[in-house]
Amino acid sequence: MIPSLSKATRTAFFILALCVGFCLSASAAQAATYKKIEKKNLIIIGDRVVDIAYNLGVIPVGLSARCSMWPMCEKIKVIGQPVGCPGCVSKGKTAKLKKLIKQKNIKLALVEKSDPFCILVPKANPLDAIKVFQKMGVKVITIDFKEGIPSAIQQTAAALGKKEQGAKLKETYEKNLTKLNNKMKNLKIGKKVVVLNGVYQAATGKSFIRVEVPGGYTDRFILTPLGCQNVGGALVKGRKAVKGYVGLRKLKGLSKNKPDVIVITGDATGVQKALTRQVANDPELGKVPVYSLPGYIDSSVIEKPAIVSKWIWALK
Repeated sequence: MIPSLSKATRTAFFILALCVGFCLSASAAQAATYKKIEKKNLIIIGDRVVDIAYNLGVIPVGLSARCSMWPMCEKIKVIGQPVGCPGCVSKGKTAKLKKLIKQKNIKLALVEKSDPFCILVPKANPLDAIKVFQKMGVKVITIDFKEGIPSAIQQTAAALGKKEQGAKLKETYEKNLTKLNNKMKNLKIGKKVVVLNGVYQAATGKSFIRVEVPGGYTDRFILTPLGCQNVGGALVKGRKAVKGYVGLRKLKGLSKNKPDVIVITGDATGVQKALTRQVANDPELGKVPVYSLPGYIDSSVIEKPAIVSKWIWALK
C-alpha cells in the first residue's frame, strides 16, 4: 500500500515535473535548432557570404574569413574549417586551401565580391582565390554585393539551393533594416566614446587590451551616424594602428578627453580588471558609464540591425 503524500511533497513533485518537462522541451528545441544547420561540401571565401549562408542554415566544409576580427567566426569555425583569411589568400598563402580541396574533393566554391572588402586591410580581396579554384577544377559562383545585401541573400540562396529560405531571410532582413533606419533617422546622440577591445588567450591565460582608433568600422557604421565622437586616439598618439587597433598595457590617461561612455568589445573581463585598477588611481573615471557591446566590422551583415540597435540603446 502506497502511503498518501503530504501537500508539500505533492507540490515538490509537481515543481520537479515542471522542471523536467521544461528541460526536455528546451533540449528538444535546441536539438531542432542544430538540425537546421547543414554542413555542405563546399568552400566559401568572404565573411559576408559566410554570414548569409549561416543564416540560411548552411555552414561550408571550409571558409576564409577575418576570424581574428569577426567575433561570430568563433562560432562558425567550430564546424567549418578555416583555410586562412582572405588577406592571407591574397598574399599567396593557399596551402591550407589547396589541401582541403584535395582532402574533401571540393567541387564548388562561393566567392564574395565587394568593394571594399576590408577598409582596414585594403589589399585583402576574396576574388584572388578564384585562380586557385580554377587550377584545381572547382566551380566558382561569385556573390556580388554591388546591389546590396538583399541581392546577395538571393544570390547565395540560389547557389546553395535554399531559395525559399532566402526569400524569408531577405524579407526579415529588410524589415529589420527599415526599423533600424527609422530609429537612426535624425538621431544625434553626440557623445564622446572610447572603445576598448579585450582579447583573451585561453592557451596562455593572458588577456590583452586594444583601443580602437578613429576611422574604423565602429566610427563608420555606428558612432559617426549617431553624431558621436571616437576619442580613443588620445590614448595612443603617435603609435601605429594595426587593423584599426593599438595595444595598451595600462589605461593611464583614459579620462584625459573626458569620455561620456566607455564601450568594451570582445572579451570584457581583462578590460574590466584594468578599469578597476585605473579607477583606484582616478576616482572620477568611476563615474563614466561602461558597457560591454558586440563589435561590428561589417561582417555580420544580417545581424547588423540588432547589433547597432543595442549600441543605440546603450549610448542614448
